[in-house]
Amino acid sequence: MKKMGRSQMLDKIHLYTVRTLIGITVLGCATLGSQIYNYYKYVRPVRLEEKRVMREEEIALEQSEKELELLRRQREAEEMTKY
Repeated sequence: MKKMGRSQMLDKIHLYTVRTLIGITVLGCATLGSQIYNYYKYVRPVRLEEKRVMREEEIALEQSEKELELLRRQREAEEMTKY
């Protein structure tokens, strides 16, 4: 069996290090892509729907408050016309 020289050993170490880092990069990109996909496919639509429902509830509350204020003013106007 042939002995490896110092430069050959360093070349092999460098080769395996580079391959390891490429593997980590590929797995990291796949994981990140999966997380982004899940966010846009599942999480974001739910959040948007919740915001839409909350906004509709706020609008309905504001509308009912305005209607109550209008009724109050009508009653006050009716009481003033009685006298």
